[in-house]
Amino acid sequence: MSDARLTDLLPYTAQPLALGEGPVGLVIVDAGVAFTREGNLADPTHMIPMVRAIDREYRALRDALGDRLHTLAFLDTHEADIPEPPYPPHGIKGTGEEEMDPELAWLLDEPRVTVVRKDCINGFIGAIDRETGRNAFTDWVIAHGLRTLLVTGDCTDICVSDFVLSTLSARNHGLLTAADPHADRAAYVAQVTGLRVAVLADACETYEAPGHDRAAAHHAGLWMMASRGALIAEGWTA
Repeated sequence: MSDARLTDLLPYTAQPLALGEGPVGLVIVDAGVAFTREGNLADPTHMIPMVRAIDREYRALRDALGDRLHTLAFLDTHEADIPEPPYPPHGIKGTGEEEMDPELAWLLDEPRVTVVRKDCINGFIGAIDRETGRNAFTDWVIAHGLRTLLVTGDCTDICVSDFVLSTLSARNHGLLTAADPHADRAAYVAQVTGLRVAVLADACETYEAPGHDRAAAHHAGLWMMASRGALIAEGWTA
């Protein structure tokens, strides 16, 4: 299918995003070795340029925002005896595939960077502690009073889109604010409706494989997220 035909069938609008005031959260989804360098699901041809785009975005955001920027990195990390159909084994603990891509590993030593290891496609679900029920992602959003979330990583149509769609629903369900919907209704509504979820399209990517056309899948993932209320950002201003 041509790009023009795909755009006609699944249109979305991408535009620059003004970050405005307040804390900003950068979410990096699965920029790990299992997808970027080696293993059953690695696609270095397309993922290493994505890693470099994430690197550029982080550095630019850090320089522009300073301590207003908070970063959360999801890393796909699986047990060897628990498969994740329909995918072959990947990101298995102890193999090195579960680690951050070496070109981004430096970022883990930066201030205000949080790592959440997840054992499923959906980072929102993977951030839930099975014993306590607490969600490391929602706790992170609330703790820093984030007003804008910028999402990057891979794969656009799989882990990124699952996370973004869940986050949009969690926002409207009031899970991303500490305001009381009864005691302070105005603050609650303002925080729910004021939290923006944006996808940095140029810092997201997906893979090429038989039955999975990369360009079409990337477009479809962005369309799906936009159709659910995410902002698709092509660039930003502080």
